[in-house]
Amino acid sequence: MDNSLSIQFEVNQEDIDFLWNGIIEYNKQVGPMLKYPPYEPFRIIIRNEDNDIIAGILTKIYLRCMFVELLWIDSNYRKKGIGTELLNRVEKYAKESGCIFIHLDTFSFQAIEFYKRYGYKVICTIDDYPDNIKRFYLKKYL
Repeated sequence: MDNSLSIQFEVNQEDIDFLWNGIIEYNKQVGPMLKYPPYEPFRIIIRNEDNDIIAGILTKIYLRCMFVELLWIDSNYRKKGIGTELLNRVEKYAKESGCIFIHLDTFSFQAIEFYKRYGYKVICTIDDYPDNIKRFYLKKYL
């Protein structure tokens, strides 16, 4: 590496956004991104009566596919249909946006059975995380 360059270990949101914008612009130039609708985030949060966030899902669409980055539900609100509602809404939006599939990943101690119940199929498993943990990559055609 050139000695005139500096390495920075503290990264803020502006830096992260800059990196994402850089890779998105690069992909538009060299990949098939221009043939399809642009990269698009789709996000939902749910708040309780006190305006506290109790659940949410973060996704993004690219190349006619949706990627679920994160689905989280506060432990006090789990098993009440909120995860199902969030998943149904993003699947509906993905279909309306012309996506052909949705993909995501989850660990063995997280929500693998939840996703399987809704038709997501394991396409890859990474074994050998500490404590016998596995990471699953799943996909569902729409």
